[in-house]
Amino acid sequence: MKPAKTRKSQVTRQNLLDAAHRVFREKGYHDTKVVDIIERAGCGHGTFYDYFKGKDDVLMALLSDLVLELERLSESAWVLLERMAFDDYQAVRILLRGIHDIFDRHGDLHNVYMEAAIENARFGGLFNDFHRRFSEILERKLLEMQVAGKCKDLDARIASQLLVTLIGFTVYGRQAGFISGSPEEVVENLALLIFRALNF
Repeated sequence: MKPAKTRKSQVTRQNLLDAAHRVFREKGYHDTKVVDIIERAGCGHGTFYDYFKGKDDVLMALLSDLVLELERLSESAWVLLERMAFDDYQAVRILLRGIHDIFDRHGDLHNVYMEAAIENARFGGLFNDFHRRFSEILERKLLEMQVAGKCKDLDARIASQLLVTLIGFTVYGRQAGFISGSPEEVVENLALLIFRALNF
């Protein structure tokens, strides 16, 4: 059994995370201030700074599960893409579904993450790392396809970067409401679009 002091510390930290989560969702990254989180949590400045260095630190804690899942997905994507080709429609769909599911699970903070990535180098680095990893995976696969006589006029590097950007912003668009359809319908249409575009 954990000591009472440890349990209280965990409860206090979780209370701050819950408050930050609500404030970030309501105000976005730019407009969220530490004082907003403190007021929502009903604690003092000292208490907040006992646990976090600032709003970026608390947002990073909130995004830790998302970052971990993206890292795991990029590792499994290497394995999947080693075995798949873009003329295997189901493999394309499985990969897209994996990416979509991760962002769906963390959808209420996706827009905050995107805003933070634009404004802050720390979050921009995370975004760029994810983008680079998947772009490199896709670039290798596109180069293989070109050797097989497909995608002849594409620049593999640029096309792979466009594909990763398209996938990420498609999820964001559905969550924001300007792309209609269920997650299944969106994944199905995106998979068909990519599959047909790359198999000409």
